[in-house]
Amino acid sequence: MYPYDRCSEPLCQGAAFAGLGTCLRHAPDRGSALARAQELLSAGATVKDLNLAGLSLEGLDLSRKRFFGCSFMASSFKSVLFTNTTFILCFFDGSSVDSCDFSTANAQFCSFGGCDIQNSSFESTELLHCNFDGARIRESTFNGSNLYDSRFIRGEIENSDFVDCDLKRVYIIPARQANVSFKGSNTMEAIRDLEHLYL
Repeated sequence: MYPYDRCSEPLCQGAAFAGLGTCLRHAPDRGSALARAQELLSAGATVKDLNLAGLSLEGLDLSRKRFFGCSFMASSFKSVLFTNTTFILCFFDGSSVDSCDFSTANAQFCSFGGCDIQNSSFESTELLHCNFDGARIRESTFNGSNLYDSRFIRGEIENSDFVDCDLKRVYIIPARQANVSFKGSNTMEAIRDLEHLYL
């Protein structure tokens, strides 16, 4: 699990960014810190225990990588490829995900809480025990995915597809839902109301 060292800047409660003694906001040279982070992400096939909160990535190919215990909280991803990538115990809470491709990814025990996800593909993914609580999901597709025991609670889902998905023990209780297709999915095995939330 990534180390949760605090930023050395007085009164800052943020976590120290990978390789720095400060959070990314207080980095003496933000450009160098971001460049180094991209090198770390691109260099090896496996990335472990890194705090990359606040990272901003655009147009990067991170396909077939393996991430274990990493934090990408409050980060921004635009047109990033995560196809066939593995994420175990990774955190994306509060991040922006725009036009990204997570197709055939394997994500287990990950959190996307409060994310803003738009125009992105999670097709044919293994999203097991993942948290999408409070996320705003728009113009995205989860078709053909296994979402076992994942949570979509108190968020917004609009113009998105969950066609032919495994929804066993999936909590789908959005605050707002519009134009969402669950065609061919086992919706009878999903939890759709607060009354049965913790059964």
